[in-house]
Amino acid sequence: MMIRAMWPALASLGAGLVLFATAAGASPGVAVPVGIVGALELAWSFAVLRAGRLVLPRTAVAGGAIGIVGSGFLLLTGPLALIPFLALFVFHWSIAIAAVIELRGQRARRGAAAGEPAPESRQRRAGVFALVLVVEAMLVAAIATPALAASEAGEFAVPHGTSHAGH
Repeated sequence: MMIRAMWPALASLGAGLVLFATAAGASPGVAVPVGIVGALELAWSFAVLRAGRLVLPRTAVAGGAIGIVGSGFLLLTGPLALIPFLALFVFHWSIAIAAVIELRGQRARRGAAAGEPAPESRQRRAGVFALVLVVEAMLVAAIATPALAASEAGEFAVPHGTSHAGH
């Protein structure tokens, strides 16, 4: 079950980081609510990682839809650039889809009285888990990094590998 929950948790982590970067470059009236939503994204991400399953899947569906609409609003009103919007769109859309799949699976499990499938070997599950974790973390980094760089906070960051003038 943990493998299915990994992507939504990492996507939520990426969305939280993009929202924090957006809040860092926004006016206080925008920064506070965007920062709070970013903190909620991180909290949900950690809750999912801790539980090993999607927690509050109905709330995750609503949160994904609200995240898409909210980031669209921020794009149209100015605090959010196109690349961070696209990253947030991908993250929130995939969280909502994963939550819908989880809800359908819960409904199917309640309706079916079939026995448990045979357990896989522990070593195989650990290897698959590690591979999935690495691939999904790389995807989150590939989506979030350009979004962070395109934020106002990212525009003023010192490029990697350059001198920090004696720091």
